Amino acid sequence: MADVLKLTYNAFLRNWKMVSFFSLPFFLAFLIPLLAPTPTYLAAGASFLRTGSMYIDLTPIETAEIVASFVVSLFLVSFAVVSLNLVIKSERTFTNIRKEVMEGIGKYVITVFWLYLTAWVLMLIVHLATYESEFAGILSPIAGFIISLPLFYAPTAMVIDEMRPAQALRASVGTLGRQPVLFLLWLVIGIAAITAVDVLAIALAKTVNVPPAFSLVFPIIVLAANALVVLPFLIMMQAETYLAKYTII
Repeated sequence: MADVLKLTYNAFLRNWKMVSFFSLPFFLAFLIPLLAPTPTYLAAGASFLRTGSMYIDLTPIETAEIVASFVVSLFLVSFAVVSLNLVIKSERTFTNIRKEVMEGIGKYVITVFWLYLTAWVLMLIVHLATYESEFAGILSPIAGFIISLPLFYAPTAMVIDEMRPAQALRASVGTLGRQPVLFLLWLVIGIAAITAVDVLAIALAKTVNVPPAFSLVFPIIVLAANALVVLPFLIMMQAETYLAKYTII
């Protein structure tokens, strides 16, 4: 566990300029739904869609805007995830990072995007099917968790081991089964980091007595901190935990 954290930390620091650049799509991906006229809100450093009001309040045009903004956001997320995985791959294989990244982006981004989009469609179907059920509050999160598990290491498997999507999904489940402790460590660090950013932001806002006008921008600053620092670190750590199965590396 300590080795994974050390490798992630060192890779993050050595390549911080490139990591920052490839993390910008994360920030834009979370910002787009907020800028579009969609029923979204900020919480825990991320943007969320108010699905409860979609069936009553939205017009077809507004629904199309939501779908379009989501698709663009998902593509940006896919781009960032692939790029950061390529940075780790280049680090561990001692190849030229810029060359590896530029040659690999187009090869993997579309595939990762379709994987994410397929998972989202499946979760949407479950949500719609259980919307009026009294168990919707339980079934939807469980279904989302089950659907997301095969995706956890799938992009990393495709980028690092050049697996096909079906192979990558199986490899993701297999890696989770072999390394549950590293997965739990990733979850704990992710929750702790996001919580720490929120707590520090709230404490800072109270300390410096943020004006009401600035308080509207403050959540976006928190969003930027998570998108440009916390999430990239977690994606890189995700790749390092996947590579931990190769003990000779």
